[in-house]
Amino acid sequence: MDHLALFVLGLVLLAVGAPLLVFGAARLDRATGRTPFAVGLVAVCFGPCVAGLAFDLAMVLRTPPATKVAVGHIVGSTIASVGLVLGAAALARPITATAKLFHTLIPLAVAAPILLWFVARDAPDAPLSQVGGVVLLAACAGAVALLVRAARQEPQTVKAEFASWVPERTPVWVAVVLALGGIAALVGGARLTTAEVIGTAAHLNAPWFVLSSTLAAGVTALPTAVVAVVAARRGRSEIVLGLVAGSVLCNALVAAGASALARPLEIERRVILEMIPVMALFAVLLLATRFNGLKVRRWEGALLLAAYIGFTAWQVSIALQVARPAK
Repeated sequence: MDHLALFVLGLVLLAVGAPLLVFGAARLDRATGRTPFAVGLVAVCFGPCVAGLAFDLAMVLRTPPATKVAVGHIVGSTIASVGLVLGAAALARPITATAKLFHTLIPLAVAAPILLWFVARDAPDAPLSQVGGVVLLAACAGAVALLVRAARQEPQTVKAEFASWVPERTPVWVAVVLALGGIAALVGGARLTTAEVIGTAAHLNAPWFVLSSTLAAGVTALPTAVVAVVAARRGRSEIVLGLVAGSVLCNALVAAGASALARPLEIERRVILEMIPVMALFAVLLLATRFNGLKVRRWEGALLLAAYIGFTAWQVSIALQVARPAK
């Protein structure tokens, strides 16, 4: 039980450290003179992936490497971004966004998991190599360039909403303390999770992929879900969609690309044939939002949340089948 408790503690540290770092870094970035809209947009779209990226890199860099855990977390985090985060936010209050950049960001977020599947399609015969990691990171750079171009066309009302994400009134010294505290929490959480992942998997008698795609992905996605619900309740639909679509894009391209660049990723055949396609399917659900005028109704949020619960139940059933003693 100690292994599980320490593993969860590590995940909590990652989940807490990420927003602290993003909050402090956003304030420090603003202090350099960058516009509040630019700082807020980056914080919203890429901030939620900080905890996941730290977790994934820690797993692939540990000795021995746990690349299957990183892959499971990438898949589970992407599914949680759409099913849990967007579903919970829409249940709190229907989403009605207007930002033009989502007409670019959402298709990019849908294409990202498909590109991940394409570069990893030969697994497990050939791991996702460093070349594949470079391809994913290059695709992310291209996506950012397109988003920067699209963001220039936003009206002032949209820019003001993203700018409101920046803690303008926070003293710089407080921002430094928050950023350093966030880094410390991320490092501590990464060390704990890497040290306890094997013991936790053995204690639960669960496959590594299931452990990371459910427990790890769910805990690291919780802060984003809370922020999205609060933003939805306040009528900040642009923030909600930015958190969701940005997370999907970042998980599939940045987290997977950086992890593969650090060490080739071993991916099971079942993951290629079943899990990544499910991940892509959840991302495709975002297209309904784009074609529905960037709106997500409450009943749609309920369906998304139910789909996420269904995915989690499916993974748990797999773990139970593995744990069941052979007759």
